[in-house]
Amino acid sequence: MYTIGIVCSRGVGPERGGRKRNEDNYLICHDSVVTYLDRGVEKREMGGGEGSLVAVCDGMGGHVDGDVASSAAVRVLAKLYRPGLPNNPSRALRKYILEAHKRLHWKARDRGPVSMGTTITACWLLKEQVAWAQVGDSRLYLFRDDQLTQLTFDHTRNEFARRDGRTETPDGGHLAQNFIYGSRGLGDNTTLRLEMDKDVGSFDLLEGDRLLLCTDGLWGSVDDASLAEVIRHTDVPQAVAVACLERAIARGSTDNITVMVVNVDSLDSETDETWEDITAGDKPPV
Repeated sequence: MYTIGIVCSRGVGPERGGRKRNEDNYLICHDSVVTYLDRGVEKREMGGGEGSLVAVCDGMGGHVDGDVASSAAVRVLAKLYRPGLPNNPSRALRKYILEAHKRLHWKARDRGPVSMGTTITACWLLKEQVAWAQVGDSRLYLFRDDQLTQLTFDHTRNEFARRDGRTETPDGGHLAQNFIYGSRGLGDNTTLRLEMDKDVGSFDLLEGDRLLLCTDGLWGSVDDASLAEVIRHTDVPQAVAVACLERAIARGSTDNITVMVVNVDSLDSETDETWEDITAGDKPPV
């Protein structure tokens, strides 16, 4: 059993130096209900998947239609929420994101130069395990045994330089890739660089675990120690999400802010029907 809290805010708004619109989005597939934002309004649809599938997305503010990109990302990811369990959830999630990126990228390219992009950080909670994947710099944290641990790596130029043994550069803090748009200097924009155990992974859940998914509107203003302090303050996921939002604004964030908190209240170890991992012939509908 999981309890989920979510806030997805435009932030302080343009009158205080913030954004004119909210280009963030989120996805919650839980208890047979699929929830996401549609043009800024929360929309709920019936679903029929196993476990819980959640994600946060940050439409790229420097691109045209960042909100369109983040909306497309959550909609296509929601198609994974179907009956049965994959044999290898993390690999299935990776294949699905790569294929969805390729199809959405070409769909956007058919209309001209691709100008939309979004981050995506997703968690698929299935029984006693969670599979996760990330593109961009929205983050996933695990709070366990009173310690907050960042599980994802921001997809900056310097991050990939370190992986490749190249020299880091002063401007290396900029993003190197995001969903739909593609990469900057990593190669073919029709694909993404998603490495197992770095950008995609899985781990066993424990009762009492708490997951924090957030866009850079939060972590860019609130450091990890402060985030841990907020999480320790209350066991209620929605209260944690709201408190994180308020702290980010108080500390000067001018970006859109999305915070999702997932509490692992109990675990179900029963087995269900499985389905084969996604192959090239099983393309995500976009």
